[in-house]
Order: sequence, then C-alpha cells, then structure tokens
Amino acid sequence: MALIFTFAALVVFGGIVFIGTYFGGRSERAGFLDVSGRMEGREYHAGTKFAGKVDQMWVKEGQTVEAGQKIAHIHSRQLHAIIARAKAHLREAESDLNLAELQYQRYARLFRERAVAKTEYDHIENQYIQAKENVIASKREIDKLNADLEDTTIVAPISGVIVTKIVRKGEVIASGTPLVTIINMDDLYLQIFLSTDIAGKVNLGDEARVFPDAMPDEEFKAVVDRIAAKAEFTPKNVETKSQRAKLVFQIKLKILENTNHRLKPGMPANGTIKIDKKASWQSYRQP
Repeated sequence: MALIFTFAALVVFGGIVFIGTYFGGRSERAGFLDVSGRMEGREYHAGTKFAGKVDQMWVKEGQTVEAGQKIAHIHSRQLHAIIARAKAHLREAESDLNLAELQYQRYARLFRERAVAKTEYDHIENQYIQAKENVIASKREIDKLNADLEDTTIVAPISGVIVTKIVRKGEVIASGTPLVTIINMDDLYLQIFLSTDIAGKVNLGDEARVFPDAMPDEEFKAVVDRIAAKAEFTPKNVETKSQRAKLVFQIKLKILENTNHRLKPGMPANGTIKIDKKASWQSYRQP
C-alpha cells in the first residue's frame, strides 16, 4: 500500500513538473518567433566601362578595401586609339584656327578701308567663328576622353571585403564586366524563409536577435528590414521547419552592429523575432 502511494505521488509530482515546465516554457516564449537561416550581405560589383586587358590587379580575395581604393587597371587599345585621333583632330583644328584668324584680321582691315564688300567680310568672320568653335569642341572631347581614361583605373565603390575576384590579371574582358564582388561587413542580414501562414505574424521594424552557430553563446541585435511583397516557391537550398510549405516569403533581419566583423556571409544562424511589442526580451529564453 505504501509502495502504491509512493508511486502515485511520484506520478502526480512528475505531471506537475512536466506541465509547469511545458507551459512555463511556452509562456516565456510567447510573443517570439524562432527562425533559422544564413547570413548574407549586399553585394557590390566594381566593373569596367571599357573593353580591354586587365594589366594590373591590386587586390586579393578576403582583403579589406576602402571606398575609392584602386582595384585594377584596364588597358583599352580602342580608347587609346580614339584619344590619339581626337588629339590629331585638335591639332588640325588649331591649325585651321590660326589660318582663319590671320585671314579674318586681313579682311577686317580691308573692310575698315572699304576695300571689300560686307558680305565677303561676314563670310570670313563666320569661318573664323566656326574655327574657334571647332577648337573648343575638340578640347571638350579630349577632356571627356581623359575622364574616360581615368575610369580605366577601377576603384572600390564602397568600403568592404573582397569576397570574389571574378577576373584575373592578363584577361581580356568586355565592357561592363564586373571585376570583383565586395560586401560591406557592416551591412549584413540573416536571410530567412517563412511559410505563408507564419510570415503574416512578422512586420517591418520588428526587433530580432541573431544567434550564429559558430558563436552560440553570443547574440546580435537585428531588425526586420525586408519582407518580400509576394510569396515564392521554397528555394531548393533552404530547409524550412515545415517541409509541407510550398510557398514562402523571403524575410531579411538586418544586423544592427556587426562587432569586430565577427559575422560573415555564409554563416548559418538561428534567430528570434519579437512579434508582440508587449513581450520582453528579459522573459525570453533561448531553447
């Protein structure tokens, strides 16, 4: 009899503990949504406006660069040929201007002496004016080409890390070809995908926390920065909690401060979104 009583007491006690733990855990997590995903960064490409040969490459993958720092240099035979023709055209225009100026001065003197008709004088004057305009236009064209020549030195559009070198020194590339991919390590986000029935609980500006797998004891503050305008089919490389979900919304949790750039693109991480503004992080307990 005592044994039965003891067993019954243990069962009741275990049930109380289970119920308390189960519902206690749920109440502490009420107002929060647990998610998982992968760290990503906004990519920027440093590209070329001109076709040519990559004759200098000053950076390597993993290198940190500052905005405006030299990345590479493109030697464009086509651009150099255009500049050479433009300079030859300028020399010709300046020679024509010298001749037109001498002729204009002569006809101006003759016109003052009433030795030539006004129509002749006007014709010579118009030739002189046109010659000056040709020189001005040629100089403007060369200034533009020199600016283009400066653009053959490719610089970093932002400060960040070179994550990919798309081309190598010695390669001949077409105009518009990106040379490197740069990610701003202070502009990272956790990319997640939520099924349509859950995504509706998330709003722009919701507070979040990110827990990278590589640093499970650390958390990074984040905020819901983007919610896709429409659902898409589950990407093949993404695992969702509900394998039955065929349509998902892409959501980005922007990292507010990537301290010492410890977070890096590609890192898997868990996250928690506070979907109830009245909920408190102090009452939250990570599973």
